[in-house]
Amino acid sequence: MVAQSRKISPRRLLPARISRDALIARAEEAIESMRHEFAGWIQEETEDLSKALLAWVEASSDPEKTDDLFRRAHDLKGQAPTLGYPIIGRISTSLCELLGCKNVSARDLIALAGNHVKAIEAAVRDEVRDESNSTAAALASELESIVNALYAKPN
Repeated sequence: MVAQSRKISPRRLLPARISRDALIARAEEAIESMRHEFAGWIQEETEDLSKALLAWVEASSDPEKTDDLFRRAHDLKGQAPTLGYPIIGRISTSLCELLGCKNVSARDLIALAGNHVKAIEAAVRDEVRDESNSTAAALASELESIVNALYAKPN
């Protein structure tokens, strides 16, 4: 016997007990109450990225080390803006793109990845959160330009 599901029609739905606006307000309050923890979380993520970089530098031809470094950069790419550090998200995005580039020597790849991670570490250390810091904005732009140039370079 095949199980059948009941079709839910609008009249069978229970009315919402809380308005959409109230629900959003609660979510925003919850995020705000955790904001003091964001600095610790971004610090931990950055430390994990730094450790992954060191392991990758020791064995850059190891696909697992490359994957781990990419995953940690990708995590920061998504989490940093949510945690209030969009500049770190921007630099992490550039690092992810760099790690996918095939038009770069291993030596240059290691140096450029290291520069990305150092920029992220500096932003966390100095609590630089966004492009209002002209030095951070210029550094992010420079790293992005280098990565874009690598992709434009013929094989």
